[in-house]
This record gives sequence, C-alpha cells and structure tokens, in this order.
Amino acid sequence: MLRNLIIALLVLGTTGVSAQSRMSSAETSYLYDMDHEFLVDHQIAASGNSFKVFLRFRLNSGMVKISDYDLSYDLRASYIDEKLINSGIKLDTSNIVGNGFREFIYAFEFEKEEDQNILVIQLDNITKNRRYLKDIPLSTKNSTKFQPFLIYDSETDLPVFEPYISTDAKIKIRNVFGESASFSMSGRENNMPIAIPPFDADSKNELVEIAIDTVYGVKADEEFQFSSPGFYQVSSNDAAEQVMGVLVTDGYFPYYSQYSDMIMPLIYISTNQEFNVLLAADDQKSKFESFVLNTISSNVNIAQDFIKYYYRRLRKSAQLFSTSAEGWKTDRGMVYQVYGDPAQVFRNESTELWVYSMESGGRTRFIFDIVEGPAGTTEYKLIRGKKYREGWMNAVTRWRSGRIIE
Repeated sequence: MLRNLIIALLVLGTTGVSAQSRMSSAETSYLYDMDHEFLVDHQIAASGNSFKVFLRFRLNSGMVKISDYDLSYDLRASYIDEKLINSGIKLDTSNIVGNGFREFIYAFEFEKEEDQNILVIQLDNITKNRRYLKDIPLSTKNSTKFQPFLIYDSETDLPVFEPYISTDAKIKIRNVFGESASFSMSGRENNMPIAIPPFDADSKNELVEIAIDTVYGVKADEEFQFSSPGFYQVSSNDAAEQVMGVLVTDGYFPYYSQYSDMIMPLIYISTNQEFNVLLAADDQKSKFESFVLNTISSNVNIAQDFIKYYYRRLRKSAQLFSTSAEGWKTDRGMVYQVYGDPAQVFRNESTELWVYSMESGGRTRFIFDIVEGPAGTTEYKLIRGKKYREGWMNAVTRWRSGRIIE
C-alpha cells in the first residue's frame, strides 16, 4: 500500500507546475536518452561530511553549444522538498577541470549538513527555456556508500566516468582529498545471471561466484591495468569499510568479438529451445545467421536492420545500466532492450518508475526498487508481476517479426 501511494504521488506530482521544483515530480527520462541534446554523468567522493563532485557534460547535438546552458546545484533534505530561494550555486568556467571535443568536466566541493540528503544538478538550456534536473542521493538508506577515492584515467588524469573499465585501460586510484593510501583488489568472474522476464515473479537466478585468483595491490597514483575481466572489489588498506565495486570488461566491450557473446542477449526474444540450440551449436556463426533470417525475417535488409538496432541498444545499455554486471543483463537493461527509451521516468529515495505509452493505447509502468548491491553498488530490482505477460509477449513478437521498437 505504501509503495502504491508513493508511485501515485510521483505521477500526480507532474500535473502541478509548482511541483516541478521537487525531485519527486521531476521527469528525468532524458537521462536514459542517448540521443538527447546533451549527456551528463558524474563521479563523487566523500570523506566524512566533505564531498567532491566531478560532473561530465557532453554536447550531443551539433545544434547546441556550451554557451546555451547554465549549470547549477543545490542541496535538499528529501525528494519532496522544493528548491529554496537563492540556494542554487552556479557552475562556471572556474569549475572546469578538463575538456575535450564538446565535452566539459566540472568539479566542485561542499560540506554536507545533517539534513542535506540529495544533491540536485540543474541544467538550463537558456536559448530554448528548458530545464532539466539530475538527482544524486548523498545519504539516503539505499544510496551508494561514497569513498574518498576514485579511479582515474592515467592519460587524462581525470576520473573514469564509464560504469565499467576495460582491461586495455591504464588507470590509477587516487584519494581525492590528498591523503596517502594503498589499495587491494579481489574479484570474481563476470558471470552474473541474466534478468528473468518481468512477468516471472517466482523464478530466481542465483549467482555462483567463481573467484579470480589474482589479487592486486597498488599504491595511490600507481598506474596499472586489470589483467582479466570480472567484478572487482577495491578496498582501502587503511580503512576496511572503504570499498568500491568495479566491473572490468574485455577490450571489445560493448562490442562483441565472437558469436557466442552475440548469442547471449538473444535470450530476451527467443524461445528456450531456440536459445539452447544456439548455445550448443558447433558453428555459432551459421546458427546466429540462421536464427536472424528464419526467425526475424528472410528479407536481408530487415534482418540487417534488426542486428543494427538490437545490438546498438545493447551498447547503450552498457553505458546506462552497467553495475556489477553488463547493462543488458540487469532488470532495467532487460526492459530497455525490449521496450526502448521510457517515455517518462520518476524517482524517489527508494523507487524508480518507468512509464511507456503502448502502441495499442494506454500506458505500462515498470517499478524498480533501489537497493544496495555488492561492494556498495546501487542496483535496481524490478517488481515483477503476471500483469506484464501479455504486453511483454506482444513486444517480443514485434521484434521477432522484424518490427523494431524505438
């Protein structure tokens, strides 16, 4: 009952203009639109009540320029609190610590007071009079536990913003607040289970952890590379409670170097029999091509479009949803893979709501519980139910008939 009330408040909040300054009524689907006019992500470190934030702002359209935008931030107690008058702190060129082609890295610091639980980034396109909000929980029950250290790219000497690190990447770990430190890393193989369908509330995928033998030890600012893919726990040798989870991938990710990797994501649109045949095939290239031509479409152009769009979406999931597993394996990645960009997204301290407009009319809502994952990561667990079966099967049927859902 409480969850239903929270979701109702989120949806109803969108009808009031005054409520738009509240994060609980802020529509944030733009964060999952990789074709949006700009892309924004962050890294954050904390030591006690001291916080340092790195914000990456990327212009994603040739029709906009950096002077079109004003960026600012404020701190709030909860998602239902409105922004206080004159509480916004503007970010300007003095906050820029790095830049590339149409990319700007901002850095800022603040001391968090006890009742300040959410950092809200405000991004205004002043030429179009459009406002976007981005929420970063600081101390809510299910938020990520921030550490004083971050992983840096050795070449740029800036934090790594991607939610995964390639074995090809040269990196280092740095205590953002200047304290000397050393770190150790242990990992397990990257074998997280794939998300089960949204209507299957009874089944569970259990993880069988396979430890990686190699244990790393590095000093602050010492350059190194991960030698093998997996999910690693980075721990401070000086404070056992300071841990960070890191997903490490091969050098091809989010692209694919072999057909066995391309077959796995087909689990969302194939039958159990089809999928098992694909996995067991000696010649997986031929079986993959046969599946696409015989199941999706014998029309070569339609088959090629399916491959283009289905696997492009997987690459987007890698950036959007990777945590302790590749993005497409997660609950949000699964829904995104089949349905595409959500029309609306709302969030509060413990729940995220996705809304889709359906081709047949009406709307479908997916609700995710925000929980703490391994090594302090933040995970989003779909609340499953049999009500999703019909819509899900219709969407899968569209994919299997060569109709791409955008």
